Amino acid sequence: MPHDWWTPAVEQAIKAVNRGHGLTRACMALGDARARAGVGIAEGMTDLAALFRLLGGADPPLAALRSFATGWAEAGFAPIGELRCEDPLTGLVSVAYLRTRLAEIYREGTARLHGLVVVTVTVADTWERVAALLHVAALLREVFPLGDTLVRLGHDRAAALTTRPRTRRLRDAGLVEVVALPDRYRDALATLSLWT
Repeated sequence: MPHDWWTPAVEQAIKAVNRGHGLTRACMALGDARARAGVGIAEGMTDLAALFRLLGGADPPLAALRSFATGWAEAGFAPIGELRCEDPLTGLVSVAYLRTRLAEIYREGTARLHGLVVVTVTVADTWERVAALLHVAALLREVFPLGDTLVRLGHDRAAALTTRPRTRRLRDAGLVEVVALPDRYRDALATLSLWT
């Protein structure tokens, strides 16, 4: 049914197919949207194939299918990660857990002592990005072994909430940024929403 199928991600995928570029990102967003709508991966891939047939008669390329599956899997595992407070792929804590931890340090009045060390993976290929993110997760555990909060922030970021913002060993893994926490908890949440 049209109302069941159409989402902004579908529009984005149509534009990417017609333009001939941006397909990987568009298919990942479409996989994410279909998973969040409760559509199974097999049905979602059938939908993707139908979309390609309507637009040009060809089956989706392997890169489009891989991106769709990655987007679907990441969104599909998100509820599991939030229930467990741990991302199933990297073993880092979820954003929901980080929000709780931030609330605690703001209540304690110790937010000014903390900062976020954010590592952004800059690899474009989906599978290489996943591998790079796993490497970043392992590095964060080595650099911050003493109970700091280590979190996955979306598809291409991980961070450490810490009082010791070490970055030297992380610089080769991606773009590293040290962010001081703002004075108010709601401003910290607004900053966090920019990365997730």
